[in-house]
Amino acid sequence: MVNKIRKKFRFDISLWVAISAITVLAVISAMMTKAHFQRQEQQAQELFVEKGATLIRSFEAGLRDVEGMKDSAFYMQKLLAATAQQPDIDYIIVTDDHGRIIADSDPSMVAQKYGLDLDAVNLAASKDIKWRQVANPGGAGTFEVYRGFFPWELYDPDKILPKKESKEIKNKMIVYVGFNMAKIEKAIAEDTRNTIISALILLLIGSLAIVSLFLVQAYRLARTSLSRITIFSEALVKNMPIGLISLDDAGEIVSCNEKAQAILNVSCVDALGKKAVEIIPAPLEKMLEAIPAQGGMLERDIELISADGKDQTWAVLAANLTDEEIPAGKILLIRDVSSIRQLEKEVARSRHLSSISSLAAGVAHEIRNPLSSIKGFAVYLKERLSADAEDKKTADIIIEEVERLNRVISQLIEFARPLELKKEKTLFSDLIQHAIKLISAEAQKNKIIIKTDMKDAPLVEVDPDKIKQVLLNIFLNSLASMKKGGKLEITLAPEKENLCVVISDTGIGIEKMELPRIYDPYFTSKPEGTGLGLAVVQKIMEAHGGEILVESAAGVGTKVFLRFPFSGADKKMREEE
Repeated sequence: MVNKIRKKFRFDISLWVAISAITVLAVISAMMTKAHFQRQEQQAQELFVEKGATLIRSFEAGLRDVEGMKDSAFYMQKLLAATAQQPDIDYIIVTDDHGRIIADSDPSMVAQKYGLDLDAVNLAASKDIKWRQVANPGGAGTFEVYRGFFPWELYDPDKILPKKESKEIKNKMIVYVGFNMAKIEKAIAEDTRNTIISALILLLIGSLAIVSLFLVQAYRLARTSLSRITIFSEALVKNMPIGLISLDDAGEIVSCNEKAQAILNVSCVDALGKKAVEIIPAPLEKMLEAIPAQGGMLERDIELISADGKDQTWAVLAANLTDEEIPAGKILLIRDVSSIRQLEKEVARSRHLSSISSLAAGVAHEIRNPLSSIKGFAVYLKERLSADAEDKKTADIIIEEVERLNRVISQLIEFARPLELKKEKTLFSDLIQHAIKLISAEAQKNKIIIKTDMKDAPLVEVDPDKIKQVLLNIFLNSLASMKKGGKLEITLAPEKENLCVVISDTGIGIEKMELPRIYDPYFTSKPEGTGLGLAVVQKIMEAHGGEILVESAAGVGTKVFLRFPFSGADKKMREEE
């Protein structure tokens, strides 16, 4: 048995099809309206022509009844005037074939000229009805019906015109009947208005039907697309390799995926509809609070303790959701990067220490022993040639350079060695004051002003000797950049989780292209520098779990930020404060 699959019929209507259909409907309506107007005009013409022909025949018949009367011209004028009293008649005129008026509903026009723009000779000889529309300055237009006038030997033209002319015009006359079109024009105008309204209503109904069909089709397609997108997005969220948590504007969890359950320690089914503060860890809650109010996003690594008690590093991205600039909720994207970060640190440290250790060992072995010999010979020459001032000076230079090389080698070996910290609770302001004493003489010599701001400086757990080395290296770099005087400022700025030490100077600054390389070993912009100062500082800061950040611009100065993390007890104490 073969199963028949019924294919769903789809009738898609594009926007252009709808517009084309409406245009065709508008053209058909316009053509129908125009045809109606033409039909109305034709009917009105036929009505006037028929009415005019009947009136002319009646007028001729009325004149035949008085054949033989002595005053037939007077009777024709009287009958014409009486006939013209009908409400729809503007005038009745009888002329000869030269356009001279023989009789007129307005007696004052007799013997005047009329119809000179027509072929009067041929008209006077024809019984065919003619018509035309003429302007009426006094009001509505006039529909004029005319033809040859044949009352035959009805009257004696000699009584109206001279005998010489009367013979020429006898039975060669034209009659003109002018109908007032005011009523018919009013009726046509009203009918036209009604027709136009009907056509517009028909066009509107047709257009609405077509637009409705188009909207229904668009709605159906949009609903189908939305259904597909919904299914796709749900599948994507469920199977994506990173955790996702979304909140509504009220702070309730509206969706999450399986990966997010590892950080929530609760199933998504149980988490839906609950307040985020009841479910998510405190660091994530703080990130949500720290998102900029005007949009944007926040990305950082956070440390959390997993259910099995292990420290884990999570890369978290938090962002606001907006709908036409109106807050609509928040979203968290979470990824476990513990192993990645640990691997990155180990690889970087391994490469760094491996290269430096190899270099240090080689330098120490290959250079230090020859340097000792050179220094010994230099001292011997200095004593042997003490009588010659120039030779003694040369020997002193050799000794100084050898000592400088020894210092470089010592720094290199120290940099290559793994750090062993001896941490203790220390008042940070004491470390700063001790480092300032070591550089105060040189600062006074170079006219450098030192300012400090160390109010409410808390105790921190650090290795005092290593931190003094860090401070001294940075202070000396600042002094070296202010040979012509300046200002050195040291500020302690306790934060929620860190103690921040800000060191700023007004020196020559660092070029933008050199800034990324300042931590590289042996990179220095000072002729007498070794290039290991900031490298050692960074190593000490990393050993303390802190960080160093340098901001600088050429010709403006440099600002160094040292951040030291508080211990667990210190963090708890500051949160309670």
